[in-house]
Amino acid sequence: MKAELPRRAALRALAGLPALMAVGAAAGPREDFAAAIARDPRLIAFATARAESLAAPLETVSGRLPAGLAGVLWRNGPAEHERFGRRYTHWFDGDGMVQAFAFEDGRATHRARILDTPKRRRETRAGKRILPGFGTPGPAALRGPDDMNVANTAMLAHAGRLMALWEGGSALAVDPDTLAAGEFVAWRPDLAGVPFSAHPKVEPDGTLWNIGFATRPRPVLLVYRIDRGGRRVEAALLPDLGPLGMAHDFVVTARHLVVLLTPFVIDGASGHATFLDAHSWRPGLGTRAVVVDKNTLKPVRRHELPPGFHFHHGNGWEEPDGTIRLDLCQAPDPGFVTGDFRAVMRGARDFPSAHPRYRVAVLHPDGRAAIEDGAPGVAEFPRIDERYTGRRHRRLFTLTGDGAAAGWPLRAAARLDPEAGAVDAWTYPRHQIPEEHVFVARGPDEGEGWLIGPYIDTRRQAAGLNLFEAGRIADGPLWQGILPYPLPMALHGMFAAS
Repeated sequence: MKAELPRRAALRALAGLPALMAVGAAAGPREDFAAAIARDPRLIAFATARAESLAAPLETVSGRLPAGLAGVLWRNGPAEHERFGRRYTHWFDGDGMVQAFAFEDGRATHRARILDTPKRRRETRAGKRILPGFGTPGPAALRGPDDMNVANTAMLAHAGRLMALWEGGSALAVDPDTLAAGEFVAWRPDLAGVPFSAHPKVEPDGTLWNIGFATRPRPVLLVYRIDRGGRRVEAALLPDLGPLGMAHDFVVTARHLVVLLTPFVIDGASGHATFLDAHSWRPGLGTRAVVVDKNTLKPVRRHELPPGFHFHHGNGWEEPDGTIRLDLCQAPDPGFVTGDFRAVMRGARDFPSAHPRYRVAVLHPDGRAAIEDGAPGVAEFPRIDERYTGRRHRRLFTLTGDGAAAGWPLRAAARLDPEAGAVDAWTYPRHQIPEEHVFVARGPDEGEGWLIGPYIDTRRQAAGLNLFEAGRIADGPLWQGILPYPLPMALHGMFAAS
């Protein structure tokens, strides 16, 4: 059954963002941050990239790159945190920087470039920062979500296209050779400008699934199904879901899509300074699970779960009786987003809010639902062997920590068993800050391959990269490389094999 999204409905949804107040561009905490980074060099993780374009080989610190590793680790994240003498007031607002770590013939090289989005070009012409961000006010009115699209969250390679993704707007085409920003991607003419989220799922047959969240005339969730060639595109609105807020991630199973809706929702009032400020925490709503049939793109089951806040899932699968299990990294509330990621832009690195922990949501076909504890300690950025997308998996790769350390709470690269909770981990030294690690397949079995992840070395004031044997993470890196310059902490990446 082909699911249609009528053009008029799509354009109504496109209005996209709650009404934001016309707020003068605040001076921003630039001076506060400059003073803080002089005292604490670890804050280099949240400093602006040193140049709009960067390129260099990685110098080997230890070990040797496997000859069979060939391809590109694509990365993206906020990297231009200051423009025109002002600093953004939320970490998520920095202009995106696409990064390419390329591996060939036992060597590794790096290239990076700030994405010159339409938002950035408009502000360059104006000679000042005028547009609001996710958590930073700005004086200009918005015509649609892409007016503030900084393309700074993730990367997607699909059907011969490379794209930079953001939370609330269109995918942005990127030239893989020059890393230059192209045009916004319109999957269909009536879907131009309709939000396309930052965590699409690609099944082994190449089918691409995604969600999108828009706010006008009322908050609404969309689902996408795109064939392996990027040509047949189906989309549908999910009706009557109740109060909604940003929905960042979801899972795909053999027969369904599952979206967990947190109780961090748009409060319905107008005149907010930022999109983030338009949200309120309403734990009484609980966490609502919506199960969507993949054939009809319509909701077929709903479940109620205890309240919690999460951004990221690992994977989901179905048992023979129809029970759905899915990974999530969940915190008790959104304090790390509303508080910590603002404070760090002023130079605070304590991250006092409660951090996410690995859990498994269990959705029974009779309507019962529960959230089970997974592994102890803090956990974030869950990734799987993506050949198992939608299937039962027994390997989950993530960053973990004890939550007690001052500063960045994620200290180790780890492999978890979603059922047994077993941990195989390697802890980074105190002077290195790990970022999201990605699995790279080598052999036919689940988890047979490498785990690759960037880090920031605060002693060297430089960025580096580690490569682990995915089945023996505790043995430490097979290879460690370093760049001659630092990089701002990024968010998400993907590996594209040669």
